[in-house]
Amino acid sequence: MGVLTKGGIFVYLIFIFSVFSIGIFLEKLWSLRAARVLPDDFITAVESLIRNGDLEGAIGLCKRNASSIARITLVAINNIGKDHATIRELVESAGREEVLRLGRFGEGMSAVAATTPLLGLLGTVFGIIRAFEVIAAGGVGNPSLLASGISQALFATAAGLGAAVVSFIAYKYIDGKLTTIATALAGTATRVLSLIPQKGGELFPGAD
Repeated sequence: MGVLTKGGIFVYLIFIFSVFSIGIFLEKLWSLRAARVLPDDFITAVESLIRNGDLEGAIGLCKRNASSIARITLVAINNIGKDHATIRELVESAGREEVLRLGRFGEGMSAVAATTPLLGLLGTVFGIIRAFEVIAAGGVGNPSLLASGISQALFATAAGLGAAVVSFIAYKYIDGKLTTIATALAGTATRVLSLIPQKGGELFPGAD
């Protein structure tokens, strides 16, 4: 808390923004776990049910599972009987919606990375203004008061840059993880599609 006090109100604001960014990062780490997005046991079970023609069982399994791939698979099964292009389009749309849902609030980390250096700059400006006010009031006869203003400016700059670096790294990590998940979702959805009969009873291209 001593650093916050030395840095002035702008460092407090930077601290609050940083806590917000860390909160988003931790929530994303939790929500982007494989068990919540692409659970292996679900994928194995639903593929087995579809291969065996137990579509009711597959639908029930999808409804009981809260993962992203379960919602995408449910869209595919619910539209069995439609032509290949229509089902693929619906599944791709569901996939895009899932990726958007998984990435929700992630841009907050990017916003913090962009905002905190500006807050640090404001703190720096106010610290320098304070230092010049001390000089204007009593000259340079009291170095401790002058140093206080300069210290506030430096603390604000350091805090703003530090928060920005951490938030940017966290944002890029989550963004990369989302890209990997989107690719995995697309691949798994394509595999599930290959098991689902098209209009006329034929399987999608790629089915065994």
